[in-house]
Amino acid sequence: MVFSRSQLTDEDKERIDKRRIKINRVADILAFVLSAILFIFCLKDTIFVGVGVLRTVLWGILAASLLAGVIKGRKSFIIFTLTVNFIALAFVSVLSLYTFGFHSVSKWKYNAQRKYVDSKHNGNSDCFPDSLPDDIEDYSIDYMPSIMQGTGHFRVRFRTSAEQIEKYEKEYSEKAIYTIPLKDFGGEFIINVQEFSPEAEVSYEDDKSLDVAYSQTFWEGHENEATVYVTSAVHDWNHPHSGAVIINRSECMIEFTQLG
Repeated sequence: MVFSRSQLTDEDKERIDKRRIKINRVADILAFVLSAILFIFCLKDTIFVGVGVLRTVLWGILAASLLAGVIKGRKSFIIFTLTVNFIALAFVSVLSLYTFGFHSVSKWKYNAQRKYVDSKHNGNSDCFPDSLPDDIEDYSIDYMPSIMQGTGHFRVRFRTSAEQIEKYEKEYSEKAIYTIPLKDFGGEFIINVQEFSPEAEVSYEDDKSLDVAYSQTFWEGHENEATVYVTSAVHDWNHPHSGAVIINRSECMIEFTQLG
């Protein structure tokens, strides 16, 4: 025989409510632990990389609401609790799948930002230094992920001492598969090479286009003395890739750049 809640005694109602609260509390604890871990993970990216503020806030709100449910206790049916928790976790998880770009002038974030980019693109920032020199100024870093047909980029630029620039120039001139004066780009991002480097990849026969994602504003007025040392290249007009280091020795300027 099935009794409606109105037919139950107060003692029975209290016993049922306690049981529901206990079961729902277990479900809320499990969901809270997961959301709290993801909140901490996203908070780390927000602080040290400068990305994902919205997803961090959403994970924080979800974790706080689940914690409130654990503390207060919920009397709803377990199926309803599980459904709500699943929908909330799934919704915020989907929003968190997006790869965020960033721009920063805080050099102390460099290592974390580089690791973030490498985690999203299988470590393709090989031409970037493992650490930054102490004596740098005019520092800037930006990252834009690839979106559909749009090719993303990762760039770091600054001024440093003449001694450090000389070390960089020696290192990357030896690694370069193409050495091209920046002025030859004519203020554009693309140039046609005369001959293929044996170390470059060619997607289409006779496609000699080479794209380099450099900062036009940083180099404006400084192109004539700057040299582009291309360390890797995929000649592909549709999906270009390249790694390069641009150096202006006379003005102690440098930019590390990765396209794609």
